[in-house]
Amino acid sequence: MPTVQQLVAEIAALRAANASLQQAHAEQRRQLSRTASLLRALAEYAPMVLYAKDLEGRFTLSNRLHATLLGRTPEQVVGKLEADLLDGSVAAEIQQVMDEVIRTGTPSVSEFEIPIDDRERVFLEHIFPLGRDDDPDGHSGGIGGVAIDVTERKRAEEAVRVFEALVHHSPDGVLVRPNTPTAPMFCNPALRRILALPPDATAEDAASMLLDIVPGTTEFMRLDGARVDLELTMFAIPGAAGGRGAQATQVRDVTRLRTAIREREQQDKVIRQQQAELIAEMSAQVLPLAPGVLMLPLIGTLDEARSLHVRESALDAIVRHQTRVIILDLTGLRAVDATPAGHIIQLVEAVTLIGARTVLTGIQPATAAALVDHGMQLDGSLMVLGTLQDAIQVTLAMARKRRR
Repeated sequence: MPTVQQLVAEIAALRAANASLQQAHAEQRRQLSRTASLLRALAEYAPMVLYAKDLEGRFTLSNRLHATLLGRTPEQVVGKLEADLLDGSVAAEIQQVMDEVIRTGTPSVSEFEIPIDDRERVFLEHIFPLGRDDDPDGHSGGIGGVAIDVTERKRAEEAVRVFEALVHHSPDGVLVRPNTPTAPMFCNPALRRILALPPDATAEDAASMLLDIVPGTTEFMRLDGARVDLELTMFAIPGAAGGRGAQATQVRDVTRLRTAIREREQQDKVIRQQQAELIAEMSAQVLPLAPGVLMLPLIGTLDEARSLHVRESALDAIVRHQTRVIILDLTGLRAVDATPAGHIIQLVEAVTLIGARTVLTGIQPATAAALVDHGMQLDGSLMVLGTLQDAIQVTLAMARKRRR
C-alpha cells in the first residue's frame, strides 16, 4: 500500500501534468485561432476567387472577390446554389464538373465563360474535393474551388492568333526585331519571297539583307540578282506596360506599280506632245475664203513655240495664195497677257512687211488692253472689226470690188 506521502506526491504530479496539458491545449487553440484568422484574411483579400461548397452544392465559403463578381456580399452567397446566382446553362456546366470531382475524388481544372456585367469573362477554375464523412480528421466533405480571371489573357492569345494569321498570309514582307537582344527575330513567308530567300532562311538572314536600307522607296537587288523596287516602312511596337517592345519593318514590292507609273507617265508625255502638236496644227490652219483672202483662227494659248509655228504657217500661206488680206480671229485665245500680245503684234508686222493687210477680230477687253500696253499702233495696214462675221462680210466685199 502506498503511503499518504506517496499519494500526495502522485496527486501533485497529476495536477502539474493536467495544468501543463491545459496550457498546451490553450496554446494550441490560440495557434489554431491565429491560423484561422490568417487563412480568413488570405481568402478575403486574395486576388483570386475562393469558395467552398457542401456535398449538396451550397456555398459554405465565398471570399470577397467571388461575392463581388456575383454582385453580392459573402454573407449573401453562403447557403446559395450555383443556379441561384448564375445563368442556368453556366450553372449546370459548373455543377457537372463538380459532380465528377465528387464522384472520382480527382481535382479538375476547367475554363468557364461566365457572363458578368453584360460581358463574357473567362475563368480558369481549379475544383478539388475537401474530404469525406469517413475522413479520419472528421471533415464533413465538400468541394473547394480556386479561380482566376483569364479574360484578358484569352483576348491577348486571340489577338496573337489573328496577328499571326494576317502576317503569315500578308502579301507584304514583315520583319520584327525585338528590342531585347536575346529574343528571336521574326519574318513572314512573303519577306523571304520578296528577297528571293529560300523557305528555310532565318529572320536574321532577311534582316542582314535589309540592314542598310532606310525607309522609303528604293531599288534593291534580290538574292537571285533581279532588281526590284521596294517600299519600306518602319514603326515601333510598344511593349507591355510601357516596357521594351520591338521594331517592325514592312516591305512591299512595288516593282509592278512603279513600272506602271513610269509607263503611264511616258504615255501621258506622248499624249501631251500629240495634243500640243494637234493644237498647234489646228491653231495654224489658214483657211482660204476667197481669192486673195485668208482666215487664221487662233485658239488656246499662244506661247513662244506656237507663235513661231503660227507665224511661219501664216506667212507661207500668204505667199502661196498671193493673199492681200488675212483675217486674224482672236476669239478662241485664252489669257492674253504681255507675251501673247507681243507675238500677235509681231505677226501683224510680219504680214505687213510681205505686202498684205491684217483684219483683227474677236478682241476681248483684256486682249485689247494687253495689245495697247505692248505698243500696238493702228495704221492703214491694220483693220479691227468686232466679230468674225463682220470681218468676213467686209473683207469679201473688198475682194469683190477689187475684182471689178
